[in-house]
This record gives sequence, C-alpha cells and structure tokens, in this order.
Amino acid sequence: MSQKANFFKLGLFIIIAFILFTAFLIALGAGEFMKKELIVETCFNESVQGLDVGSEVKYKGVRIGNVKSITTPAKIYHVASNYVLVTFALSRDCYVGQTGKDLQHRIKKAISKGLRTQLAFKGLTGAAYLETDYCPELKSTLNISWKPQHIYIPSRKSSMKRLGDALSQILDNITHINIVGITNNLGEFIETLNNKTKKLDMAKISFQTENLLSEVRKTNQKISNIIDSEKFKKMIDDAEKSFSGLKMIVDNSKKPIDKALNDLQKTAGNARSLTDSFKTDFSPRLERFSKNIDVTLKTLNKTSKILETIVWLNSDTIRQILDNFESASENLKQFTIEIKHYPGRLLLEKPPGKYIPGMATGKPQL
Repeated sequence: MSQKANFFKLGLFIIIAFILFTAFLIALGAGEFMKKELIVETCFNESVQGLDVGSEVKYKGVRIGNVKSITTPAKIYHVASNYVLVTFALSRDCYVGQTGKDLQHRIKKAISKGLRTQLAFKGLTGAAYLETDYCPELKSTLNISWKPQHIYIPSRKSSMKRLGDALSQILDNITHINIVGITNNLGEFIETLNNKTKKLDMAKISFQTENLLSEVRKTNQKISNIIDSEKFKKMIDDAEKSFSGLKMIVDNSKKPIDKALNDLQKTAGNARSLTDSFKTDFSPRLERFSKNIDVTLKTLNKTSKILETIVWLNSDTIRQILDNFESASENLKQFTIEIKHYPGRLLLEKPPGKYIPGMATGKPQL
C-alpha cells in the first residue's frame, strides 16, 4: 500500500512539472508572438556568408531588429534573379533617426532620406549582421522586377565587397598592361643610350670642359684683381663720400622744409578762419538782403499788376488825352514856326476880328 502511494506521488509530481514547463514555454512563446514588429526586406548581389536567421540588425551600432529569413527572389516571387532576398523584423521602438508614432511611417520617411542596408562583419570571426545607415548620395544599383510584399529598403555593397571589386579592377588593369612590351622598349632605350655614348668624342668633350674651366678661373682672377685695385677702392670711397654729402644735404634741408610746411599749415589755418568769419559775418546779411530783394520783387509785381489794371480800365481816356496832347503839340509847333518867321506879329498885329456865324463874305466885324 505504501509503495502504491509513492508511485502515485511520483506520477503526480511528474505531471505537475510537465504542466508547469509547458505553461512556461507557452508564456515565453506568447511573449515573442505578441511582440509588435514590422517586417521589411532587402536584396544583396553578393555572398551573405556569415549571415544567419536570428542575426542582428543594427542602426549605427544600435540593435533595432533581427533577421527572419534568407532566401532568393526566385523562390518567393517566382522570378529569375541571382539576388539574395533577406527578410528581417524591426522592433516597434526603433526610430532610425526619424520622428513619428507609426513605425511604418518612420521607416518610409527614412528610406526617402537615404536609408540603406549593408552586410557588416563582427571583427575577424566571420559572423555577419545587417547594418543600416543613411547614404543619400548613393542610389541603389539593384533593379528589382517584382513587387515586394513588405517595405523594401535598398542595399549597398559591403566594405569587403567594395574592397574586393577595387582589387579586382586593379588586377584587371594590371593584366592589361603590356609588361613585355615595356621591358622591350626599356631594353631598346638602354641600348640606344649606349650607342649614343659610344659615338661621343669624350676626349674632345673633356678638352673643351678643361678649357671652359680655365677661362672661368681666368675670369675670376680678373674680377679679383679689379676688386683689389686702388682705382676700384677709390671709386668706392668716392661713392661713399657722395652718399655722405647727399645725406648731409638732406639733413640740412630738413629743418627749412619742416618750417615751410608749418608756415603753409598756419596759412591754411588762417585762410580757413577767414573763410569761417566771412561766412559768420556776411551770411546773415546776405540772407536779409535776399529776403528784402524777394519782398521788393513781390511789391513790383503787385504794382505792375495795378498799373496794368488802371491802364486797361482808362484806356479810352488815356487815348483821348494822348490825342489832345498831340493836337496841342502840333499847334505849339505851328505857333513856334510863325513866331520864328514873323516875330513882330506877337506884339504889333491886332487880334483877329470877331467871327459872326452866317457871314459868308466880307470882312469880319470888329
């Protein structure tokens, strides 16, 4: 009976332990299942050796997700392509340098700003991960012929791929270099140089060189003799004396020149003072004179307008006065002529008789 009870307890313990373990696994899996993620994809035209499912996805070294699958577009989209299709999940709390509450909106905005993915490696271990960063000046060189099921982030070549391409290009350029031809040309150049050297008359060249050096030595000796001669020394002394005399003349003329400049400065100051005083004294007078002239001109203008009005209103009277004045002037002229010819008439001649109207003939009655 006791042995049966022990088996029962052992079985019960195993069942309870299995139930707890199963619940733990379910809770852990449910946590991963309920975790909010955004699935995106990218393509590479290179080997992704070292990249595995579960590898990290980073943004400038900060983990933002993990790789979900590594396959080919031919398998997923049924198109002919030699690219590698990598699908990865981004956590909802990654921002990749952009703002906004919606991760999808942030990722699309980041792609428009130049977000790119590339394959990176952890040191020398060979383990790879996906690195994301902004390269707005670099356009994607991969042309996809299918419509992606998820948000597509363009990729760029990894550092190792770019280095390998550069080395390959260098090797290709080296292979195109005609090493044999260059070696042959160099050999021909050396042989030609040897032939030219053999044809040169080295004895003649040596003789000419020796003569040239001899002439140079003679020229140097002549220059040395000229410098050491008394005539040259005397010329140097005369030049030194001339400069000394010129310096003395400049020193002696410095004071008169300074005095003349000071006098000129004083004269300019006096002229400026005279101009200022003239401006101060005569400026008010000129201003008053100008105002008086303006008043006088205004008065004359008014007077001329008044005279013009008077003449216009009394034009008939003025015309009659002028006619009378003209008649009186004519009579006076006639009288002056008669007095000039008959001066006694003014004193001796009787006055004319009284005129009687109606009297046609006869002498006038007195």
